[in-house]
Amino acid sequence: MAARGVLLLIYFLGSIPVCFLRPFYGVLLWTVVAFVNPQWYAWGAGGDLAWAEVVAIPTLLGLAIFCREWGRLASREIVLTFVLWIWFTITSVVSANTPAFAPNSADTWAHWQLVSKILLMTAAMVIIVNSFERLRILLITIACCFGLFMAKALPFMLLTGGTDRLYGPPNSMIADNNDFGLALNMTLPIFFFLAQTETRRWTKCVWWVLVAITIPGVFFTYSRGALLGLVGVTVGLFLQFRRRFLLIPVVLMGVMIAVLFAPQSWRDRMNPTGPNAIDASARSRFNAWTYCWRLASDYPVFGGGFDTFTQELFDRYAPDPLDVHGPHSVYFGVLAEQGFPGLGLYLLLVGSCFASTYWVRKHAKYYGDDVAAKYALMLRLSLVGFLVSGAFLGRAYFDYFFTIVACVAVLTSVCRQRWAEQETVDGSLADESEDLSAVIYPSVSNLRYVE
Repeated sequence: MAARGVLLLIYFLGSIPVCFLRPFYGVLLWTVVAFVNPQWYAWGAGGDLAWAEVVAIPTLLGLAIFCREWGRLASREIVLTFVLWIWFTITSVVSANTPAFAPNSADTWAHWQLVSKILLMTAAMVIIVNSFERLRILLITIACCFGLFMAKALPFMLLTGGTDRLYGPPNSMIADNNDFGLALNMTLPIFFFLAQTETRRWTKCVWWVLVAITIPGVFFTYSRGALLGLVGVTVGLFLQFRRRFLLIPVVLMGVMIAVLFAPQSWRDRMNPTGPNAIDASARSRFNAWTYCWRLASDYPVFGGGFDTFTQELFDRYAPDPLDVHGPHSVYFGVLAEQGFPGLGLYLLLVGSCFASTYWVRKHAKYYGDDVAAKYALMLRLSLVGFLVSGAFLGRAYFDYFFTIVACVAVLTSVCRQRWAEQETVDGSLADESEDLSAVIYPSVSNLRYVE
């Protein structure tokens, strides 16, 4: 087993100069490290090293030297991300100098550093992923990471009959079954729309199979929040995707697998009217949400700063002070840690992403760009999965969420560029024939969009 770690160590060390010379490779490798956490599968040498930083540092250095498209940082999503980052810094400073929160300042700043690294790589992605093809490769890389998990989980689900819960890779942000279910909901639209937009038949089949097995995968995380997120994603697909008939056999297959193998323990846990509907987990959520609201009511502007979930504060604000847990909610977590302004900025970032995907879909119809429209819907539904499941899970600073934010900014940028080039070409052709626009866009020949 140690040999596995040595091989991984050699691979990573050999990748350092490649990350520097080819920052896009560094972005892909950082994504794999962030989601798969491969070092924990290779026991022995190098297992305890901070590989995300080993990959990120040469990638950022290569970005600073070789990349020149800094104007991409002017996108609305990245500007809001930077504003949010500044607010996180302000709340951390205030928290460290507030007597009630000062004893927790070391944890606050440690969490601030972690989030800062995530936001820095988010900005780097927007600069480095500067073409539609690179965006496609990035999304395929993400899909392959979770496709690997589901390929590994399928025999486990069949052999255990769903009696054991599915978990993510250890020591990662998706190690917990609830977080893993959240990530699967965010990935399901990526699987679905890659099956729609990829051209090779065998790859389409792979993505369709992953859609079918991800549905029972979400079921067998035993996460009720993930199950609600799955419902949200599925309803979103039915409402917004025109070819709804494609969903029916895939969803039915996934649900049948889940129902056939679902043990009684799963049925009891998911039954909203059963005796276990309000169990210890549910009571813990209500306790944490009440704590968050009470703390934010006393500190409405700056909140308590990162990691403000301590025994001392629960003694003061929680209905049950002995049940010390995290926020159990994206929204309540941001409210308690960053105050009402922080929650407002966070939701404004989310709203900006939805507005951008709407803009892309609207203009994609004008330009006949079906792939761009489907990518926009893909990213929108991935956010829906995050927002619905995230209402019950404390993953406000999830690196996957900020990766989707970066993808939205990239998609908007590359579509603007591609469509501007198309306008130039069409304009030069139109000079030769004043009626050509009616041929190219017969249904919108007199329509012009003003930004």
